[in-house]
Amino acid sequence: MSNKVRKDKQTGKKIIALIAVFISVFCCVFFAARGKFSAPVADNAAMTILSPFQRVFSWVGSQLTFVKNTVNEMSNLHEQNKLLREEVELLRAQNLTASEYASENRRLRSLLDYKQAAVQFDLVAASVIGRESASWSSVIVINRGTLDGVANNMAVVTELGLVGHVAEAGLNSAKVQLLIDPRSSVGTIIQRPESRVAGIVEGDIKNPAHPRMVNIPKDSDVQVDDMVVTSGFGGVYPKGLVVGKVVAIHNEEGGLLQFAEIDTSVDFQKLEDVAVIVASREAPPEPIQPPPQTPGTETDPYETAEKLRAAQQQILDAQQQVLDAQRQQLQQAQEQSGLPPVNQSQPSSYDDDEFPPNEQDFGRSAQ
Repeated sequence: MSNKVRKDKQTGKKIIALIAVFISVFCCVFFAARGKFSAPVADNAAMTILSPFQRVFSWVGSQLTFVKNTVNEMSNLHEQNKLLREEVELLRAQNLTASEYASENRRLRSLLDYKQAAVQFDLVAASVIGRESASWSSVIVINRGTLDGVANNMAVVTELGLVGHVAEAGLNSAKVQLLIDPRSSVGTIIQRPESRVAGIVEGDIKNPAHPRMVNIPKDSDVQVDDMVVTSGFGGVYPKGLVVGKVVAIHNEEGGLLQFAEIDTSVDFQKLEDVAVIVASREAPPEPIQPPPQTPGTETDPYETAEKLRAAQQQILDAQQQVLDAQRQQLQQAQEQSGLPPVNQSQPSSYDDDEFPPNEQDFGRSAQ
């Protein structure tokens, strides 16, 4: 018990001593600040006593300032990072949108070029908006219907070749049965001039990506890499649409026929934009090109054509002069024979460049 009391008394003395020291320091600082101590000894003593405290206060203040600035910078960096992240996301979305628009622009330009080149077709552009989920069928849905002039059994193409035909047309949409559908059949022909073998291209359920050209006689001239186009038979598909290329030839089980495996020109997995042929007509003939000329004897075809036209005009003028002379002779013969003259005001029943067969005989009898 006495030890505890003794310790409490010692603790109290220490506290009193610390309080006294702080009071002394405070008084020294106060009187030094007010100029009460003018003696150098007192100033030195005050500076010596206050120097550690000033250094501590200065260090604490600088650390507080550093912490404050660091916190402000971190807050600004966090805000800037947030803004930059938002800008990056916005730019990324704009980049994706621009890429999508660029891809669509390329596809539509290709369709436009095909429409301008295929002047024998009236085309209606359409976008693919759906596909049937059945694994055994190949049908797409487009955003054009009867209001746009689309009807059943119209051919559907891209700039690469044949896609299929319209199986069911609605008001604002239509279902298109693709070329690779097992239920589809297209009359085709080998494009090579030496071959021209006809057959039917139909979808293969075992190999959906490559339809087959069937009903080919075994001794027919069909080779790998032959191009296959529509034959125009049946009236659904116009003649000359590209179907694909022969990649393999196989014999049928009976041995009398063979079939060709076709690699289609259209990638049906990437089908996004198509065109419907709403009307077709015969393609205009290719312009006639002049044959190659022998070196050293070249002539200008335009100058030759102009000379030919001038020669033809001279021939016509000569024929007209002959007809005029014959008319004058006829009038003279009529005057000599006493017959009434021919009324020149009345329209003739024959053209100026055609001489009536009995006019010469009449002239001979008059003479």
